[in-house]
Amino acid sequence: MRILVFTAIVILNFLISSTWLHSVAIWGIIPNTTLIIVVCYALLRGDLEGAIIGFCAGLLYDLMFGRIVGVSALLLMMTGFVAGKPFADFFKENYIAPVLLIAAASLSYEIAFYVINFLLQGRTDFFRYMGIVILPTTAYNLVLGIFIYRAIYGINNLITRREERRKGFLK
Repeated sequence: MRILVFTAIVILNFLISSTWLHSVAIWGIIPNTTLIIVVCYALLRGDLEGAIIGFCAGLLYDLMFGRIVGVSALLLMMTGFVAGKPFADFFKENYIAPVLLIAAASLSYEIAFYVINFLLQGRTDFFRYMGIVILPTTAYNLVLGIFIYRAIYGINNLITRREERRKGFLK
């Protein structure tokens, strides 16, 4: 059940981010909702599941939009793994830690994406890119992350309660 629900969330996010999110861009900046979902899922389910959903979501993105297949898959897999690692036992109802982690993950992801896609091609205008793309995207993800974490948290709780009821029923 959990796999189906989160697969549907990833696909729905992919459809929304490739169509509708372009219409809500601020100064040409589109939020990275895939990254937000991966971080939220990793926080709630752990590093292994975060890495798996990060790889799958990143590969889907790479196959459709990426110039180099595997870049987003690798970066989102690493992000999911790292995001799920230190927060295994944190108070999940607290929204401060997830939002700060979303901001840190967004900043790290965007910098790594710049290095792989632009710096290695000789484009060395990092500080310009930082001001025009990286920091605004991080801020956008930070604000949007509050709402997405709340939704993912609620969905995860519903699935967890249903799984626990099913386990209790089968005993």
